[in-house]
Amino acid sequence: MAEGRSASGADLLARVGREIGERLVQLRSAVDEHQQLLDAFAALESSGAGPEQPAPAPAKPPKPAKPPKPAKLPKPAKRRTPAKPREQSLGAPELAILAALEHGSHTVAELGVVTAMSGAEIREGARRLLRAGRIVRASREGRAAYALVGKE
Repeated sequence: MAEGRSASGADLLARVGREIGERLVQLRSAVDEHQQLLDAFAALESSGAGPEQPAPAPAKPPKPAKPPKPAKLPKPAKRRTPAKPREQSLGAPELAILAALEHGSHTVAELGVVTAMSGAEIREGARRLLRAGRIVRASREGRAAYALVGKE
């Protein structure tokens, strides 16, 4: 088995050697052109008729050291303004509740029958309308109800 490995190792070395040789042939013309350009440049330089050796690029001046950042001070607390009634656009539940209350006060159960909404939807919509100042809590026949502002 050792002979099998050495044979494949020899094949690998032979293949790599061939690839290097092929690449050298490919690069030979570039190396020759490089040498010709160096010779021509030297001839021009020695006759004084040619361009001077290109000057090295000037070194960039070192960047000045950045001053240390000042310590961050805590931000002042934000001032809170008094709460304003929200002017929100009304959604479908709120519009349905307002439309039903145009005809008088209604309990949550009655609003459910009239609007075909669940109790949770009615309570949430009523909460938004109460907060916006569009409806008020009312009492009808001893039961809790809602009514439009000014139509109690």
